[in-house]
Amino acid sequence: MGAVPGNDPVVRTTTVATPIPLTVHAWGRPGDPPVVLVHGGGDFARSFDGFAPLLAHGGHHVVSWDQRGHGDSARAELYVWAADVRDTIRFLEALGDGPHHLVGHSKGGVLAIEVAAARPDLVASLTLIDGFARRWSVEDDVVATMTRWLDARRRGRSPRPGTRDELADRRAATSPRVDAGWQRHLVDVGAVRDDDGTYRWKIDGAAFPYAPHPSPIEHSRTLLGALTCPVLALVAGVAEPIAGQPTVDDLRRLLPPGARLVELDGLGHFAHVEDPDRVADLTLGFLADLPPSPPLGGDLSSG
Repeated sequence: MGAVPGNDPVVRTTTVATPIPLTVHAWGRPGDPPVVLVHGGGDFARSFDGFAPLLAHGGHHVVSWDQRGHGDSARAELYVWAADVRDTIRFLEALGDGPHHLVGHSKGGVLAIEVAAARPDLVASLTLIDGFARRWSVEDDVVATMTRWLDARRRGRSPRPGTRDELADRRAATSPRVDAGWQRHLVDVGAVRDDDGTYRWKIDGAAFPYAPHPSPIEHSRTLLGALTCPVLALVAGVAEPIAGQPTVDDLRRLLPPGARLVELDGLGHFAHVEDPDRVADLTLGFLADLPPSPPLGGDLSSG
């Protein structure tokens, strides 16, 4: 991979007071045109450590936040899609004048789509990295799905502890094309070390599984065609069960006219981690054809 973790550190970390406090990480020069990164479920903003510096080197001020219950952001009593959408909207509003260019991976892509549909005034463009639609269908048993979710809530869960290498190995099972050094870096920035020397991910166990979304995947897919902002769709060339995304042929039919679609041959669901140079080049080329967003205001406007 092109960017070696630790060689291009996060410029600064701050907190934005949305409905719950969200920890924000930033790369690059504050006066440069901003780009907002939205991470996937079970992930955290520092998972962009290899990708974000490449966008910063390309002339952008890059910001991302740990979603509620993830990373260093606050925990909540309840985790639902509506809360994540609201957090995203409040976060974008806190950044100052927009609209903003969003890059979303996996769940982060779906959040970005829903925010663009609900608040098109906040979103200048979408770059979607294997994140296009939610999973559940009208054919699913909603009662059974809700029952499983309530049972999980009653049981309560805590992230399973392990050694540094054990956590890295578990993550490698979902992203087998990412090297071991990067997986260990993610443990260093995304896990906490307990008093007994073991590590556990900084993720609230109550955040999984998510409650069923009130709208099924059929509605989620129709949102793609209704988008009015420019769209770059980056589709994994290697199908993986963790993704659960529409096929390339489906996306060609679902995306709005003018959307760019690129199939990433040889890359899987975590394409921006597997080959950050390639994904960054595609993203920067897309953004170069669009008007830049104004510099950020508020706490993120200076170093």
